[in-house]
Amino acid sequence: MNTSNRIGLKKLNSLCVIEIPYGDLNWGPDPAHKRLGIYSDIQHWKKYRELDDYHLCGIYAKAAVPYRVEEIVYEPRAEEEVYLGLTRQVSDAVCHGLENGDALLLAGGYCKDAVGVCGGIQRAIGTDKKVGIIYLDAHSDMSTPAVTHTGILGGMDMAVILGADMPEWREAAGLQMPYDDRLVLLSDFREAEVDDDGALEIIQGLRIQWLKSEEFEQNALWEKAVRELADRVDAIYLHIDADILNHKHVPNAACVAEGGPSIDTVMRNIRTVMETGKVLVYGTYGFYFDTDVPGQDSLTLSGLRVVSAGLDSWKKMPDCFPCA
Repeated sequence: MNTSNRIGLKKLNSLCVIEIPYGDLNWGPDPAHKRLGIYSDIQHWKKYRELDDYHLCGIYAKAAVPYRVEEIVYEPRAEEEVYLGLTRQVSDAVCHGLENGDALLLAGGYCKDAVGVCGGIQRAIGTDKKVGIIYLDAHSDMSTPAVTHTGILGGMDMAVILGADMPEWREAAGLQMPYDDRLVLLSDFREAEVDDDGALEIIQGLRIQWLKSEEFEQNALWEKAVRELADRVDAIYLHIDADILNHKHVPNAACVAEGGPSIDTVMRNIRTVMETGKVLVYGTYGFYFDTDVPGQDSLTLSGLRVVSAGLDSWKKMPDCFPCA
């Protein structure tokens, strides 16, 4: 583990793509609070999906560096819930990829995978580094089992990462210390207008910087917020949930939020983050749903564009292991 106090930048030389072909529909606590614990099961979605189109279109090559693809294959442990096992495996993959010197792209997963990602980052580069999170989502994902009225586990990952609840989930991720809420930029979080699964009061008690929808649309405001955060941190985890996009671009997403920014605005804002040179891990989530709701072709196209926008503008990254 690297324990130096300063991290410089280096040219992007290699990319590791971590694909997570598992779903999480209906995972979570009982919203009626009648059943203890968290429910999770195996949902290995083997149908033709967005990951297959990513390979078909060759979008991982957009980074213009050698790349390798690693698929998470669930390995159960006795008496361990599925979500904890997958979290552990994602954390391991992220940690090993970073120790190898790779830039990391997460594809195929859902927001709950951010817990493993953040644990893997911390395990690789140390608890003394300042890691910022830029979280593009229609939701805050700060709900907890105590306040939820939907029981959606994918809406609780940020609460875990920032230390608000569920320490067993952090433990599975190898996340020794919660991330600093002062180093989080959240946008557009338009579901704040409809309570956000009980999380709004939690958010209001934190020091997260929240850029609302109209501010996300303004290029100058977005650039200012991103550059100010980049100047304060050693590395950035850029997290994109498909439902940040205007609902017309994600017609079959499980948690569609009405309104939202255009695909062009989101792509532009992703490029702004990449241009800081501080992005260490790029997580793209929620671009496939195994449901009967029509619109997967549109959602896949959105995924292709979002992943490509990040990769073709990702030229530098933090040099976490300069002596390796």
